[in-house]
Amino acid sequence: MSFSNVGPITTIAAGATQRWWYTRNNGADFGFQHAAADIKTPGAELISFDQSKKMENNGAFTYHVSIRNIGGVPCLYNIQGGGAV
Repeated sequence: MSFSNVGPITTIAAGATQRWWYTRNNGADFGFQHAAADIKTPGAELISFDQSKKMENNGAFTYHVSIRNIGGVPCLYNIQGGGAV
């Protein structure tokens, strides 16, 4: 199942990297998930990498992703993604 427009809209400077974390349905295990930038700024280019999945001590799952601005302009964005098909 896919998701879009998740999390607060955030500014990332050109060349900067930010790390995000997210859960699905109160920490339920959704198997493999991939997240990327849901870009709001025309002309911006962001790349996602370092995807990870963590099982918390309480049994819930948290997903993580790094986003880097590889374009030349600051960008507004949040995240989108989903599971592998």
